[in-house]
Amino acid sequence: MDNVLDSNFSKAFAIAWNENQGGYSEGIAKKTLSFAKNQGLKINTVLDILCGSANFLLEMRNAGKTCTGTETLDSYIEYNKQKFPDMTFIKTDEILAFDHLGTFDLISCNHDVVNYLPTLEDWSTLFKKVYAHLNNGGIFIFDYYTKRRLKGWNEVIYDENEKLDYVKHIESDGETKTTISNIYYINLNPKTNENLDEKVYGLTNENNKYKKTENVNVEYFFENDEVLAEIKKAGYRYLITTDANFAPVSSISDMNRMHIIAIKREATTAKPQAPAAPQQPAPAAQPETPAPAQNAEENNSTETV
Repeated sequence: MDNVLDSNFSKAFAIAWNENQGGYSEGIAKKTLSFAKNQGLKINTVLDILCGSANFLLEMRNAGKTCTGTETLDSYIEYNKQKFPDMTFIKTDEILAFDHLGTFDLISCNHDVVNYLPTLEDWSTLFKKVYAHLNNGGIFIFDYYTKRRLKGWNEVIYDENEKLDYVKHIESDGETKTTISNIYYINLNPKTNENLDEKVYGLTNENNKYKKTENVNVEYFFENDEVLAEIKKAGYRYLITTDANFAPVSSISDMNRMHIIAIKREATTAKPQAPAAPQQPAPAAQPETPAPAQNAEENNSTETV
């Protein structure tokens, strides 16, 4: 492309990502809120791990939730703090570094962020850490590309509109990982690109040039049954597998992308009872069973762990 200004990963990528991918995160947030309401689950506090341009948190904030986002990249932190001064954004060294942030009613990790973790042990650590930082009845929601999708995925995807052009280059090693390169060319002509607001975010227009910004992610894949086993071992009482529309998945082996809803339900400790009279011994205590998820009987993708 002519008239290209090169840049490394910067605020420009956050702007482009927001424009190109933000709607997906907003949609997932709306479906999450609807799910929680239908299941009678309370959400007051939200943590989004590697929150990107904070579109998921924006929907949560608009619904009255207290929102915190983590990011490993200064560019996203700078962009989000400038755009959403009423939310909390914390720079971390890695995906798993959120131990100090307290507990939450909802923890999300969207846009295949989990695939960035290189070992199944790392995935397990994430599941356990999230469990430890959820309030009882809390929800963990995340998605990942399946092995079916990533193994052997070699493709170049190109899209364009008046605001930006997008090139996605995907190359799999066919064994354990796939490299995904995202390149954006932002049109800096203010006549066609007013809502990207280069004045606010520091993108200068020089002779109607484009701003090039890119990043490269290496994503790792594992068998679905391995992933689900690690989630169960982390302690979650309910595990629900869905597609991007939160519709039940009847066969996970056919899925390219999985959305997981895991719910933390710890049995409450029964209050001590007065001893029964000798002639009327108390019956044996029954284990407490949490209420099943709505329509669990009709949803064969819902498992009670």
